[in-house]
Amino acid sequence: MINILDAIYNISQRDELEIKDITFGNNRANNMGEGLEAFIKDSFANMFDETDKNKRNLKYKEVFSFQGSKRNPPDLMLRNGPAIEVKKIESLTTELQLNSSHPKQKLKSDSSFITKKCVTCEDWTEKEFIYVIGHIPKKTNRLSSLWLVYGDIYSASEETYLSLKDDIATNIDEMPDVEFSETNEIGRVNQVDPLGITNLRIRGMWLLQPPFKVFDYIHNYEEGKRFQCFAIIPTSKFDSFPDESINRLEQCEGLIITDVNVNDPDNPVGLIECKLIEFKVEPTA
Repeated sequence: MINILDAIYNISQRDELEIKDITFGNNRANNMGEGLEAFIKDSFANMFDETDKNKRNLKYKEVFSFQGSKRNPPDLMLRNGPAIEVKKIESLTTELQLNSSHPKQKLKSDSSFITKKCVTCEDWTEKEFIYVIGHIPKKTNRLSSLWLVYGDIYSASEETYLSLKDDIATNIDEMPDVEFSETNEIGRVNQVDPLGITNLRIRGMWLLQPPFKVFDYIHNYEEGKRFQCFAIIPTSKFDSFPDESINRLEQCEGLIITDVNVNDPDNPVGLIECKLIEFKVEPTA
């Protein structure tokens, strides 16, 4: 079964780090986001250099059970493995826009944010969640840095976000002369105007600080490198990977694996033992 260590190894063997501009309209930011998703897809499937579309499709089917879209999360699901959310940023300090879907430690099959096709693509009830954040500086196609972080060391438990959402909805519902109805977002206020022909849709825009800032106490980002890759994986998860995947990564030239402790998202004074994987590429002469 393909795992995150295999993807990191595949990326470490790449010389070409340009992200293809996949064109869907004139929005460059969205197009580059699509290109980054394709890069991550190829990193897990190891299909960077395969030009035969039939072979690529067969490999994708073998590795992934689901591929979503902007309106249908998650971006990817590894077959019998984690769900993957890919985010593109143009600045290392840019907040991640998660839209209506709150940060996640895990993805559950009963989530109201996923489609029936996602639920039935394989037999599952809960999946681990991996955030993959690619830094592509503005006006370039160059992948400058890549960050891979497991959701259970990045996000708080689901009740943290749902309780806030419910409190907001309750407060609105209790306002006098307001007709409120629940939705998958926060809710909707109906018949705002005297004619009763205007409704107010209330949705959240969840913003998550990027790994560069959240984990600044453990990573060693260096300005001037051509490319840098950082992965933060709970040690218990890292130790569960096949020996073949671990050994291959440990023998990879220029790649460093360090023991670190990160703050527990549900209890900041608690610490979670993790592995920090770093890989850096020097600028070309």
